[in-house]
Amino acid sequence: MNGNLLTAIATTILAFVGFVQVFVLVSQKKQTRIALVEQYRQLWSKLKYDWGILILIGRKNGEYYQILNEASIKSINEKIKEQRQDIPTVWALESIRSVCGMISEVSIRLLQGHLKISDVYPIFGTEFLRQSRPLRQLLEPEYISPYYTDEVSTKHDYVRNEMQNWLTYHDGTRRRCLIFIDLLWAEAARLEDLPPCDIKSAADAKKVTGKLNRKRVFNETIKLNGIKRILLACHLKKFLRRAEYKSFINRKGINKNKLS
Repeated sequence: MNGNLLTAIATTILAFVGFVQVFVLVSQKKQTRIALVEQYRQLWSKLKYDWGILILIGRKNGEYYQILNEASIKSINEKIKEQRQDIPTVWALESIRSVCGMISEVSIRLLQGHLKISDVYPIFGTEFLRQSRPLRQLLEPEYISPYYTDEVSTKHDYVRNEMQNWLTYHDGTRRRCLIFIDLLWAEAARLEDLPPCDIKSAADAKKVTGKLNRKRVFNETIKLNGIKRILLACHLKKFLRRAEYKSFINRKGINKNKLS
């Protein structure tokens, strides 16, 4: 057996070993993603009541659409009525800490490339997005509810303000929750998974906020990973355009004619 043949055999073996190593790494990464998705699925199911509290507080007092049953809503409203303004609203703060803490953690996984948007979308999906307005109202510090004179609405607003203050002091969590909503909304728009009126309303709003949202996800990705993940930052920034109207520079955006 000559030297050239031995070299060829050795090269083939090395190439095969390299291929096997790559296959193993890809498989391990996939299994890790599956385990993370299942972990977050279970955790989110346990946070339904806390999520309901955020939705109730994020909406105006007495606003119709909620996700909790009547008994739970009545119980929360009783807590609001009994709340004193000289002590912290512990139960409400625990809810926003749990829910926004989890959403922020999932958002970090997305921004680090450990999970894909298509991985987490089935966990939250349209049911989450349909309630994203009251959550966004909590997350946006400039949102101020109308002034009410009755005692119940005043206390309702006090609890909301307390939640907003917590988010103000945890600005990283607040930013990443907003990024999470934007990414999920873009995926829903891509899948045409929402009513046309909702897609249109959001796309109209993004004429003003779209650039800010894209800048936020780009900066947060670089902040978490450094400049080495600039390609991921650019990908996520571009992905948000899925929820914006189609244009010359946004070929994969929302088609106005089809939407109509």
